[in-house]
Amino acid sequence: MNSIRFRVSLMLVCSVLCVVILASAVMSKLVIDLVDQNFRDGLSDRVSAFSSSITFQGNNAIFHLQPAPIEGKTLEEPTARLKDAFRKTRSFFDAFVKETPDGRRWVSIKMGPGWLSWPVPDHTPPPTVWYGLAGWMALITAGVIGVALAVAHQTTKQLKFLQTMAMSVGKDGVLPIVKEEGSAEIKATARALNMMGTSLKKAMDSKIRLVAAAGHDLRTPMTRMRLRAEFLNDQERAEWLHDLDEMDRIADSAIQLVREETVGKGTELVRLNDLVGDVCAELILIKMPVTIAALDQGNVKISPLALKRALRNLIINAATHGGGAMVSLCVHDRRAVVLIDDNGPGIPERFLDSAFEPFFRVDPARRQPIPGAGLGLAIAKEIVERQGGTLEIENRQPHGLRQTLSIEIDIANVSSVAA
Repeated sequence: MNSIRFRVSLMLVCSVLCVVILASAVMSKLVIDLVDQNFRDGLSDRVSAFSSSITFQGNNAIFHLQPAPIEGKTLEEPTARLKDAFRKTRSFFDAFVKETPDGRRWVSIKMGPGWLSWPVPDHTPPPTVWYGLAGWMALITAGVIGVALAVAHQTTKQLKFLQTMAMSVGKDGVLPIVKEEGSAEIKATARALNMMGTSLKKAMDSKIRLVAAAGHDLRTPMTRMRLRAEFLNDQERAEWLHDLDEMDRIADSAIQLVREETVGKGTELVRLNDLVGDVCAELILIKMPVTIAALDQGNVKISPLALKRALRNLIINAATHGGGAMVSLCVHDRRAVVLIDDNGPGIPERFLDSAFEPFFRVDPARRQPIPGAGLGLAIAKEIVERQGGTLEIENRQPHGLRQTLSIEIDIANVSSVAA
């Protein structure tokens, strides 16, 4: 069956069986060798002990008992156990277990007028048995660890597939098409991801069409309202036209924000210092309070028109809301960093995380003397991130705001110049 569950289960069963069979075979060999060795050692000891107590006359053997038990230290506990064993068989022999000076154990049993001394085999396992037991345990442990690692690898391999899919989601929130191949579970997952990606793409396209259509459809009623405002008195006409202008800016900004969501990363090699200088020069030409500081040279691969829009929005934001913008560009650690500083009141710390949200206003009542739709920072962030950069804002001390645009420079073409 082409199923991960079946393959993992089969692998577990086969692996555990192989480990158990192999380890048991090794242990069985050690046990057989130990029993064989104990038999040989015990037989040789007993024959050696009897040989000195037997004499032969023709076909007859005469067994000679010893006049006294063997010399040595009496072992109380083994002696008591031996006597209990004789009592259970109703054989009431006097017996002793002794340890001779050479370290061997002997049993002396009172039989009639004399004593029969019998060597006791040493049942302590030799070092090879302990080595074998340690090897058996090590083999079991290594086998279990191997099986666990194999199962973990199979499991994480599938999770890696999901992680790769999650990391490959584009800036537009659309999933790439996945090949529906592999095991049954992988095919089902790939099919589900493809269906989800298709649904997301349809939802994104629907949102873009909806916002574009709404912005387009607003033009007709707004045009009619402008015509009707011409018949009002001067004060009312000015108020109506002001509101209509703000509605027009909101509609244009919303359409621009949605359009930027569909633009991918540019690949045109651009000299960033020239691009920043051009934007600042254009704004200075229309009497914007913009100051150009040091501009280091750095080449980047971007979409120049898109990044110009982002820079223009950021610099205009500082010039209009911060009382003037000071722009600088520095290059270090393979990144080009554009700093846009102003001397305005800044943004309260509690609102900094929300500054890039669409239609953000520091004043929730939207009462401000400077016109704007509240989409400049949102559009700029969308553009910068799609060009592979980052955009951050922070308050300066003692006052003012700093907007930081960072983007990776192109080292391979550091000497190239964009037209």
